[in-house]
Amino acid sequence: MAPKLIPVARLHVTLAPPLTIGDSGSGMRDVIPITGGVIEGEMLNGRVLSGGADWPLTRGDGAAEIWARYTIALDDGTLVMVTNTGLVHLKADGRWVGHTVPSFEVGAAAYQWLRQSTFLGTLDASAAGDSVDLEWWQVE
Repeated sequence: MAPKLIPVARLHVTLAPPLTIGDSGSGMRDVIPITGGVIEGEMLNGRVLSGGADWPLTRGDGAAEIWARYTIALDDGTLVMVTNTGLVHLKADGRWVGHTVPSFEVGAAAYQWLRQSTFLGTLDASAAGDSVDLEWWQVE
């Protein structure tokens, strides 16, 4: 039986300029601070809080491994910690695009489904590097 994807939310996340760590032996490591954003969708609405970051590793083959951690504040006040991992590729127009696997930590009973489900996502980073658009789907 093929899995079904249920739309969860779309995010627009704003970013500060990257900080370059350098060649870590596995590739070029950067830190990209997250400065805020919005989350809107069928199942989640709220805002992305500042203070998180993405720690991408750009490999020798040109792909970048994404590892981001940040917090979202839902409209009802619930805080959710997000860990988003994935793989992106640089397009000719300067955008990084690819897929992610977000996972969540949350204490509120109403959102335990976030801890008990598998999710898939898309990532599309602006060519300017100042924002990223994400979409999340729950796998059923």
